[in-house]
Amino acid sequence: MNTSPIPAPAGEPSGRAAVAALDVGGTKIAAGLVTADGVLLHRRELPTATAAEGGLRDPGLAGTARAARALLDDAARLGVTVTALGAGFPEYVDADGMLTSREVLAWDVQPAAVLAVEAAPGLPVAVGSDVRCGALGEARHGVGRGLPDFFYVSLGTGLSSTLVLDGRPVAGRRGEAIALGEWEVPASVDPDWRGNLEQYCSGRGIGARRTACGGSPVPGAREVTALARSGDPAAARVLTTAGQALGTVLGQLVRVLDPSAIVLGGGLGTGDGPLHTALREAYAHTTRTRPAPPPIHRAALGPDAGLIGAAALPALSGLTAALS
Repeated sequence: MNTSPIPAPAGEPSGRAAVAALDVGGTKIAAGLVTADGVLLHRRELPTATAAEGGLRDPGLAGTARAARALLDDAARLGVTVTALGAGFPEYVDADGMLTSREVLAWDVQPAAVLAVEAAPGLPVAVGSDVRCGALGEARHGVGRGLPDFFYVSLGTGLSSTLVLDGRPVAGRRGEAIALGEWEVPASVDPDWRGNLEQYCSGRGIGARRTACGGSPVPGAREVTALARSGDPAAARVLTTAGQALGTVLGQLVRVLDPSAIVLGGGLGTGDGPLHTALREAYAHTTRTRPAPPPIHRAALGPDAGLIGAAALPALSGLTAALS
């Protein structure tokens, strides 16, 4: 994986102000410098390390702190003035920016404290849920701009979601209104499945399901997609049923939430292939009795949605007016 800076097509960054943004994931940590109008001036990424025990990622958030320090060094080299730091994490995050789960990351100190002490002393630091950051990016600068509301789905290594109303993701009372992955797999798709929806149709889940079919271990959806394109029937079946399951669930959720649109984000969600074809067909079938069902849009900001949304966190938290 690329650990060096990745150029962003934003013109000459020197002399500009920006928020340092982090999008911490189970596979990689992306870092970027984002202006008030959502322009990504510069980005870099590094792989997320795995803890020695338990399979959790980024032990002690050391990789997160390292990414932040490298980004601030980049800013100094580029002549960019950093006004604050915003970071999205793949955990439950409450209204105070505190992580309340330990499902992906091997953290023992809250990230705001780690970043304030080890990476960005003196800078305002705001922390949020990664899926809400992605939705916020799309609401302000992507396909959700101008929509009164939408339901955002992040499909990547994992699976999560958030409802966006009036440009802001709905966090819920405890910050836990993101757990689409905990939904059951519809029996109409797979009556024998005993796991949850994330285990069935996320990138990690797709890899595990194809591995269970036999042969060499398959790490994720990218490899399963390659197998399907080479004619592997088991891989094609795993992808198709994953799309059918998610499309059916989204159709059911439309009946409950009645959103203006569904926005598909995440590395896998913004891709294309048999999963996406099956998803749209299942969604159309599930919503067939509804006049003009909400359209499904692909996230416009692609893999940078989380970074651009994370950059808005300090202003939303009242820490800075930089992005107001």
